[in-house]
Amino acid sequence: MTHSSQDKAVPSSIPGLGVIIMAAGLGKRMKSALAKVLHPVAGRPMVMYVLDIACGLAEQGVAVVVGHQGTEVRKVVEAVGGQVAVAEQTKQLGTGHAVLQARPVFSGGAHRRPSRYLILNGDTPLLTEATVRELLAMHDAQGAAVTLLTAVLDDASGYGRVIRRRRDEWLQGAADNAVQSIVEDKDASEAERAVREINVGTYVVDGEFLFPALDKLDPRNAQGEYYLTDIVQMAVQQGRTVSALRLREIDEGLGINSRVQLAEAEQVIRQRIREQWLEAGVTMRDPASTWIDAEVTIGRDTVLYPNVTLEGRTVIGESVVVHSGTRITDCAIGDRVEILDHCILRES
Repeated sequence: MTHSSQDKAVPSSIPGLGVIIMAAGLGKRMKSALAKVLHPVAGRPMVMYVLDIACGLAEQGVAVVVGHQGTEVRKVVEAVGGQVAVAEQTKQLGTGHAVLQARPVFSGGAHRRPSRYLILNGDTPLLTEATVRELLAMHDAQGAAVTLLTAVLDDASGYGRVIRRRRDEWLQGAADNAVQSIVEDKDASEAERAVREINVGTYVVDGEFLFPALDKLDPRNAQGEYYLTDIVQMAVQQGRTVSALRLREIDEGLGINSRVQLAEAEQVIRQRIREQWLEAGVTMRDPASTWIDAEVTIGRDTVLYPNVTLEGRTVIGESVVVHSGTRITDCAIGDRVEILDHCILRES
């Protein structure tokens, strides 16, 4: 039995790149006993989407910083294996403190001495590898100390603001209108809160700059925390280049902090999955009502009727017909099989 996929070449890793994923947050607004980064999106813990990017890019290892429900998050992360390691943030002292906990992971010899670090949040499942590669390319081309991902929002409330040299020109993106700092919402002045360009929370940082800068962080701010964002102003003060890539697809920057945002992310991911399989030769009579988890595999020339649900690690062969109302979970279906309406199949 053969199975269709996107048939794309696997992109190569980036020489000299280490990746740090922040996954220690409590996620109070989720109102859940489950750690935020373990909430499923299209059948997978949201942190796994970020790990996919990290593992595809990192040559010098991946460090995942865990904290709240660290044991549970560790189990999920360590199951990935390979070059993924876990660091623990025992006290929640801010994003800068979280990244600092990853330092021992990258102190194990020449093979773990990145020339630059990619820093990601574990609650951004919509971020794409293509965007991250573009961010890395900008960082390298400009010889930057820090390169950050930004977005422009109509309502920037709650987000850190990107402060540029001339605020009246920030929307025009003038080449010489350089980033000066990032100001967190709780620390922002009225004028700074009027800025609509926000920090997404994805960074590339020079390998020689990152940890020495983190050692100098000062928690004297509105939240009493060590802000990772303060390294931007440090770089500027040292005369280093700070670059910024503005997202074209704002959805990619969506961090999951509430059940509403989780539902929004679910819709985006599921639409991406549907488009992936449509492009791979699968027919859907009503795509909007077709529910396909991220780890499902479907063969070409398969036809899915309305209200079909494919869950878990289900594998569907080629030229299969699945009629309306059927739910298939963790099953392997051979080629040229017809499944009638309203069937429920599990682990077969």
